Amino acid sequence: MPLPWSGPHSHALPLPLRRAQEPVAEQDRWGGTLLVGGMVATGMFTLSGGLLTLGARIMARLPLVPQQSIRQRRAIPVRAVHADRVHLDAIGEATRDGYLALRQAGGAAHVRLGPVTSRPTPTTVARPLLASDGEEPLRADPASVNGFYWSGSPRTAHGFPTEEVEVDSPVGRMPAWLVRPDSARVGRAAGGPVEPETWAILVHGHGATRGETLRLLPLLRTLGLTSLAITYRNDTGAPPSADRMHHLGSDEWEDAEAAVEYALAHGAQRIVLAGWSMGGGIALRTSVRSAHRERIATLVLDSPAVDWHDILGYHAASVRAPIPMRRLAMWMITSPIGARAVRLREPLALHEMRPEYYGENLTHPTLLLHAMDDATVPPGPSRTLASMRPDLVQFVPVEGASHTREWNLDPARYERIVARHLARTLELQVDVDTLELPVRDPAAPPLPGSTGERV
Repeated sequence: MPLPWSGPHSHALPLPLRRAQEPVAEQDRWGGTLLVGGMVATGMFTLSGGLLTLGARIMARLPLVPQQSIRQRRAIPVRAVHADRVHLDAIGEATRDGYLALRQAGGAAHVRLGPVTSRPTPTTVARPLLASDGEEPLRADPASVNGFYWSGSPRTAHGFPTEEVEVDSPVGRMPAWLVRPDSARVGRAAGGPVEPETWAILVHGHGATRGETLRLLPLLRTLGLTSLAITYRNDTGAPPSADRMHHLGSDEWEDAEAAVEYALAHGAQRIVLAGWSMGGGIALRTSVRSAHRERIATLVLDSPAVDWHDILGYHAASVRAPIPMRRLAMWMITSPIGARAVRLREPLALHEMRPEYYGENLTHPTLLLHAMDDATVPPGPSRTLASMRPDLVQFVPVEGASHTREWNLDPARYERIVARHLARTLELQVDVDTLELPVRDPAAPPLPGSTGERV
């Protein structure tokens, strides 16, 4: 099998200047950590060839180590806070179109901001202050970006009755949010009965939390779907895997499969799989390996990890790691002997997480949205998969959005695209053109009990 981290295959590792020049903040989640680790590993290699193995081991382990506590994200300096607007340094996400949320003090301060309205100075941008969800006001100090936009739980963010349930997976009981449809609203919108037998299994991405699903939950609830926002092994609050390492979806799909079985055991007749980033890859892998494929109706994927060879190769090339180190790191991840060097209990089945494999085995209609400015999961493999299966995959490239920020760029457009796909594939009696979208106004005032907590 070709190794994309090696020299002869370097053509498979595009490194456009546009991506190379983006700030480290765009290397979302583990990408920033990989950059630092790759630089260290490269330095080790140049110092001594004898450190090749150590450098490769560092490179191989970085994307596998759960990063809830070591995620490296660049803070955005807040320069001024007014009653109606906030001034930020004109860097990274602060300059992008669309909606943005900021948090300070671990979420004690959490504000939702609208699109850029002006440039007060050559080095700052102004965004309208739409709402404050935290207990404390935002201050003129560095703040971290909340790309999920909403914070807390479905209850505190949207006011939805939310059941805290547990899904029995092969490694233990996984906490999940269960949100049932809005019967009254669906009846008004659809002019017909609610269909609670359709469940959406929502899978967050690498290093993220269930909060990543909060942007899509209002639409699903309005359309009459029951939503189950899951956790998986090595998440905060969830049981660890035997080796306490991420397997990039190679094994985590078993937790999504357990969620499918939970839904079927509680009345679901058909399933929608939805996922973001690595969660999109988990949803894809579940769709082709599930014992309940006939009950899966459709997929909704947001900037999904379709090809881990391409993703790992892209980040290795971006830090210019020596080719021998790249090849050895890939061997460590994918071979039974090499896996021991990075403390994996088993090698990762990366050969089954590529467009070619999914193109051959995919059987479900799939909506695939991908940000074209994605510097974490390059969009090329998503386009490849769509070109291989135009009969099943609707590919929607989103210009101007960074990784999994398609909703943030234009919530109404995003929800209309998803609603039309679900109405068509599920045969919902919904007139999408009459829906008032986005379902939840980004400027909605905070609800009682609102919080900036990341759940």
